[in-house]
Amino acid sequence: MKIKDAVYILRSKNAGVWHITIDIVFKNKENYKQAKKVLDKELFKKIYDKKDVQYFECDTINTIKVSFLRDKAAGSIDDRDCLGALQYIPLLEVEI
Repeated sequence: MKIKDAVYILRSKNAGVWHITIDIVFKNKENYKQAKKVLDKELFKKIYDKKDVQYFECDTINTIKVSFLRDKAAGSIDDRDCLGALQYIPLLEVEI
């Protein structure tokens, strides 16, 4: 199953000028448990080419949250995603 089929919400957004946060809210406990076997801090580092990410599992609400530093400040001249709203896209096809 792909993440896009297992979630209610998959979104990314700015968490201040220098950070992106990604929220992954699963449809049910089974999907969430399966995803936790695949999704981890190292996978997000690889997908987003980051040295460090903050990774949180919220078992009571079947949610994974990830945050990391942006390469460019939000709204800067070189920023291609001012709101951080497109950063979730690489996750859509990840198999869990």
